[in-house]
Amino acid sequence: MEVKSFIGLDEAIRKGIKHKPKLTTKSVSVLDAVGKYSASDILSASDYPAFDRSAVDGYAVRSDETISSSKTNPSTFIIVGTVYPSTSEVLKVGKGEAIKLMTGSKIPKGADSVVMLEDAKANGETLGVFVPVRKFQNVSRRGEDIKSGFRIIGKGKRVTPPHVAALLECGITKINVVSVSIGILSTGDELVSGDVKNSTQPMLQSFLRGKGFEVSLYGVARDDEDEIERALKKVREDIVIVTGGTGPGEKDVMPSVIERNGKIEFRGVRIRPGRTTSFGIFGGKPIFLVSGLPVAALISTENLIIRLISKWFGLADLEKEYRTGILARSVVNTLGFKSFVRVKVVEDRNGRRIYPTRVTGSGVIYSMIDADGILVLDENSEGIEEGSTVSYEVLRW
Repeated sequence: MEVKSFIGLDEAIRKGIKHKPKLTTKSVSVLDAVGKYSASDILSASDYPAFDRSAVDGYAVRSDETISSSKTNPSTFIIVGTVYPSTSEVLKVGKGEAIKLMTGSKIPKGADSVVMLEDAKANGETLGVFVPVRKFQNVSRRGEDIKSGFRIIGKGKRVTPPHVAALLECGITKINVVSVSIGILSTGDELVSGDVKNSTQPMLQSFLRGKGFEVSLYGVARDDEDEIERALKKVREDIVIVTGGTGPGEKDVMPSVIERNGKIEFRGVRIRPGRTTSFGIFGGKPIFLVSGLPVAALISTENLIIRLISKWFGLADLEKEYRTGILARSVVNTLGFKSFVRVKVVEDRNGRRIYPTRVTGSGVIYSMIDADGILVLDENSEGIEEGSTVSYEVLRW
């Protein structure tokens, strides 16, 4: 692999987007859908609440009969009943009458407001109201929360716990979600022998599962073409990731295996770390080759693989939080490479200061554990000077 043959990250995205795998969906319960992506727009088929209901414990009254209410001159009403959320009977409030309500209860006919318990006092069947209430005060109106036809969640949006509440309130218990399945195979004689621990494979599995994808592991194959080919043909998932064997000094095994069963689209991307990241098609499936070193694998997975998956399936980009601060030390970049610099953030009375830790060190795991954010240096930049105001991505693994 020669550096001059490497392509930019944006070009890698453009090349990869042409090879969209087949979109598959599945029906899951709303509770199991959290963290996954809705396969379609989901609209409410009804209003929620379905009727005007009380927002508090209190008394349903006619608001125009409370206009002059005060502690020294309370308005008086006759209590003619009690309504609970489970009450099916529809009661009616007449002139000078009140009905006791629990929170969530249906507003009786004739009433247009609710007096809170603490603003009234009952004495037998007589109620004294000490404050005036306006029309619809303490009333949750029909459709106030969700109206019929309201889009509860959009196509490609990630399902969150608040969506669960809204869906269930509207009577929706199952939805179709995008099913993104990924199989991960690791390669390397040193992994098979146990001389080197395979930490990268389970790390990527947990990372991708956290993004809402289904991930299976396929163990480790020796640096042998036939063994790797046999292992890849066992992958059932729609997308394949192979860790290891991508470095310029590695045995040149993977390209020939892929080309016998498909093609290599590009080898090497101008990013640091992760420059040996490659992409191709194996048996009709997209296949990504990433470094066996954990930091490089993580950077290329987040910035290439996840971006491509999002574009392939129309998934809403996973939200990233950015903050600004003052760069405490100059950082140098290799021109032509987009660099992802791990940074520590220190906040004190002088403001927020950003300390670059490492640009290199693809296998230095602590540099990611100890990092607060990622500072991205553009491939056209030679670096950023100390004292510059910079924007960095907040790390939220």
